[in-house]
Amino acid sequence: MHRSPGGKAGASWCLRAAFVLGFFCVSTAALLAAGPVDFGKSELDRAFLARGLKPITVLATIVSGRAESFAIQPGRPARITGGEKRGLMYGFLEAAEQIRRQGRLSPANGSPRTQMRGILYFINNQDLEEDWYYSQDYWDEYFRMLAYDRFNRFNLVFACQTNYLAPPYPFWVDLPGFPEIRVPRLTPAQRNRNLQMLQYISQAAADYGIDFTLGIWQQNAWPSQKPTVEGITQENLGPYVHAALKKVLQLCPAIRSVQIRANVESGISPGEQVKFYNDYFFPAVRDCGRPVTLDLRVFTPQVGLLGPTMVEAMAKAGYPLRVSSKYWAEFVGRPYQPAETVPTYSYLNLLEKPRPYAFYWELWGVGSNQLLLWGNPDYVRRAVSTFGLGDAVGFEIDPPLAYKGFGNRPGKWGIFTEHQKQRVFWKWEYERYWLFYMLWGRLSYDPQTPDSVWQGELQRRFGPAAGEVLETYVQSSGVINELVAAHLANPNALTRPEFNPGGLIDDYIDVLPSDWRYIASIPEAVQNRIHRVASAKQTPRQTSELLDLIASKTEQAVARAGAKIGTGNKEWASSQPDFEVLALLARYHARKMMAAYELKYFYETDNGAALEAAKAELEKALPIWEKLARLTDGVYPDEMVYGMDGVEHWKDRVPYVHHDLETIAERAAIFKGFGRFAYGFDFGAPVAEPALPSGLSDWPPGVLEKVLASGRTEYVFKNNVERRFLSVDPSTRYQEASGYGWADDGRREAVGIPLTPYSEVRSAAKDPKSLPRDVLFRDYIRGEGPQRFRVKAPPGEYTILFLRPDRTTTSVRLQTQGDSLFIPFPEGPWAVSGLVIQGSGATTAPARAGEPKFLPRPQLSHVAPKTAEAGKPLALTLRISPISEISAVRLHYRAVNQSVEFKTLEAGPAQEAKFTIPGTDISAKWDLMYYFEVLNKDKGGWFEPDPSVATPYHVVRVKTATGSGD
Repeated sequence: MHRSPGGKAGASWCLRAAFVLGFFCVSTAALLAAGPVDFGKSELDRAFLARGLKPITVLATIVSGRAESFAIQPGRPARITGGEKRGLMYGFLEAAEQIRRQGRLSPANGSPRTQMRGILYFINNQDLEEDWYYSQDYWDEYFRMLAYDRFNRFNLVFACQTNYLAPPYPFWVDLPGFPEIRVPRLTPAQRNRNLQMLQYISQAAADYGIDFTLGIWQQNAWPSQKPTVEGITQENLGPYVHAALKKVLQLCPAIRSVQIRANVESGISPGEQVKFYNDYFFPAVRDCGRPVTLDLRVFTPQVGLLGPTMVEAMAKAGYPLRVSSKYWAEFVGRPYQPAETVPTYSYLNLLEKPRPYAFYWELWGVGSNQLLLWGNPDYVRRAVSTFGLGDAVGFEIDPPLAYKGFGNRPGKWGIFTEHQKQRVFWKWEYERYWLFYMLWGRLSYDPQTPDSVWQGELQRRFGPAAGEVLETYVQSSGVINELVAAHLANPNALTRPEFNPGGLIDDYIDVLPSDWRYIASIPEAVQNRIHRVASAKQTPRQTSELLDLIASKTEQAVARAGAKIGTGNKEWASSQPDFEVLALLARYHARKMMAAYELKYFYETDNGAALEAAKAELEKALPIWEKLARLTDGVYPDEMVYGMDGVEHWKDRVPYVHHDLETIAERAAIFKGFGRFAYGFDFGAPVAEPALPSGLSDWPPGVLEKVLASGRTEYVFKNNVERRFLSVDPSTRYQEASGYGWADDGRREAVGIPLTPYSEVRSAAKDPKSLPRDVLFRDYIRGEGPQRFRVKAPPGEYTILFLRPDRTTTSVRLQTQGDSLFIPFPEGPWAVSGLVIQGSGATTAPARAGEPKFLPRPQLSHVAPKTAEAGKPLALTLRISPISEISAVRLHYRAVNQSVEFKTLEAGPAQEAKFTIPGTDISAKWDLMYYFEVLNKDKGGWFEPDPSVATPYHVVRVKTATGSGD
């Protein structure tokens, strides 16, 4: 359809040092849209030719009906109808597939389940893009694939969290009214090349029935970034963006929508955003001469980034508006939106009714599979069933490679190293991920699409091993999804489970699951175990067992597939190492999850057996990661960049895995030296407390706690403090609330040790240099003169050990005075690293508490109401059989609003557990979400719906008392 007028393009977007762009000429004829119907017809002709068949007469008609629907009726002549041009194109494409597959037409019809089905891709890196961005063949072939896979939206994002092309406007157009705004050394010819390439890409998308979205996420460089555009000031930025955006939209008539960020990451300060968008950006879209939809990516509306004034400004602009939010933070976790997760990385309060915008989901895959293969049809079918939550219109997803080369780091590198040519079966790298595209596109269009669609393609590629290869895809695809659900080190994709061992073991302990309504955090599971608290949540042991099971099934499927395929299949040579990497990742985290669980149990109970168990698990984990490093060394490039945490390779993370065992050895030495103790204090410099983000102080405490813990655990701020000890600095005065501190004034100063940087705590830095070691003794407080340290303690006699920086100890015996110990420090100069206070009580830890038993699931049935009436009670019933092992039943519910907490009702065991949600908790502004938790006598339980097979909550549409929805 699109023929290159000048052959292969030359240079890329810019020369890095000066950001200078090359030139490319596109003929006027190449920009004329052939159109999706012509494309569909040509594909049917190609199919007849490929089968050696004579084309038949086909009558094609656009009929009234749902957009994008189609029908095929064989006959003489055959008939293909469509609800509009795109639907007619899908009819032709379906007919072409039938001819290729079976040599004849069969009756068929299709209609979209999901209105918007989008792909989100980023322009990140000059060196990596120059081989494909300027290739017309690339875009024609890419959009051809997207059309066959039934995608109808493509969002190409410029200027995402980087100074690279930020802002992109002067790289496309020159505005005589703003001569001061320029890209250094950029010639008119070079600028024209980039504009014409944008014209080509956007028009090519339209020709394949795909709506092109221009994503401009930064309107200016951030203050922390080195500008690559000269002449932008606070005074001229708004008028310039208005004129530049308007001109770009006029020169690129196939741009259907523009996506922006409505937060500080746009390069516009929060206090200026309403004025900037209302006075300059929105009018540019409105005045371009045709309807263009505005898409807003939203971060935290409750802190003013999409508050009432911004909504009013958008509504006042008077053009189509869509707002998106993240489906599962910046990852792809389980196939449903978490019932509760980090609110600022979810839909927050955006689903309030009524609203002046359409809503859609951003499935951020940049933190999940960006290199490694993924493909699970059942997962996609389940996810698609959730895309209508809140009457959302659809989704867009980041495919593999979408973030490759983030930050414009110099150098070219592929999926594999230069010495692995035998694994390369593609012309363009995206072709490696064909199953990802096919499943997300075809199944979001029609979840009932038969498995034969991809099974036929697998058969063509892998012959008799097609079934085994699909099974390998399905099993291995569960690894990253489950790691994201059970252990989300940072919702901002700053730690990527494809490459990362999960952070240092003391940090791993405290990282929350992202699906914390259904998965217990390690601290929660330990407390439940110690105090015999019943919970249906997935425990760390269950997570470990699940990961082991996934690994085993993946390994078995790889072996079966490999035996059938044999040697010489390049695509299998490309795929097999990915599957093996995923299996090893699952094996490793299965061991580390249990190690962290046992280590936390040790910290809470001083049980030495738990410490030994943690050591044993980490001793098993180390050779798994070392095997992973050997497997990948020389196969994948040494310095890959698929995210914001720098270069990545598994072998560079080996020091962190070794350090985990060193940490256990230190804990064991301290435990051996001091045993169980009543109190422990680690002396050193002050420990910083995390600051409360502005604008969040009015959030519910439970929600706020999770927000603060989501990205930075306590260990991030206290990794220079021994885990079983409390931190003390020279200013720690005694307070009744804490029960410890200095009782007297005196000369005291700290000799501290620096915190381990965040990137090293999370095992993200390539060459760690400041990992925490010997934190109990290396820092200390030195002082002079008699001073006392007070500790509130039960009456009795205690032994106090003074720990010195040279690792020696001295001791004194003291009796409590009143309700406290007053510990004297010597007359002259002294230096103390910490205190250990041993009481006269038991010196051995109690036996390890048992874990909940996982009993067979009873029969649970519930008929969810389709609607509820605002202000009126809602009665719900859960039927249970048998009830002999049941101890209690809970109902958890809330509005479909991530910024409020769940409420819980509890009932005793009964064959029919009945609950009534008060009318005061049912508002016309929000739909209602709820689920059941059934507890058993062995302190375990089950959820209904079951998260392993269904979206684990019901959503009821709430209507006003008159019966009309809001």
